Amino acid sequence: QRLGDAYLEPRLAQIEGVLWPLVNERPAHLLPPPYASWEALLADAARRLEADLAAQGPTLSERSWGERNTAAICHPVSRALPAVARPWLCMPADRLPGDRDMPRVQGPAFGASQRMVVSPGHEADGIIHMPGGQSGHPLSPFWGAGHEDWVNGTPTPFLPGATVHTLRLVPTRE
Repeated sequence: QRLGDAYLEPRLAQIEGVLWPLVNERPAHLLPPPYASWEALLADAARRLEADLAAQGPTLSERSWGERNTAAICHPVSRALPAVARPWLCMPADRLPGDRDMPRVQGPAFGASQRMVVSPGHEADGIIHMPGGQSGHPLSPFWGAGHEDWVNGTPTPFLPGATVHTLRLVPTRE
């Protein structure tokens, strides 16, 4: 059942909080005509959604949430560059799990700046994820290092390993 051409779906940040009680309680006075039951309404909605997705291709079994949740993480300087140069300052356009209302918060242009799971006294068992890598400098060898672990949720040890590189800042003598 269409709600009319002028109907606009609400863009509520927490629409899920409204929908769960509605679907669980299924109040008869909110059942739209011509549906005889909430089961009929939900079955019809599922059929229409499947038809809409099938029309877009590929098959429903080949679809994933990542189609709508694809990373678009770029260095801030990229916006000042010509379009041809921007990709060099961007992380790959990976399909991501998660969403803004999930523990694994990540979306196309937002997400946790880092994700840590650490229990006091058990730091050796802790993990960390860092999108974009350890360095914000595109010419650094650490630009993007660890980003793939963030995308895939691969545990990276929280505690540092052996020192591999050292950077010493030495003031000039006057």
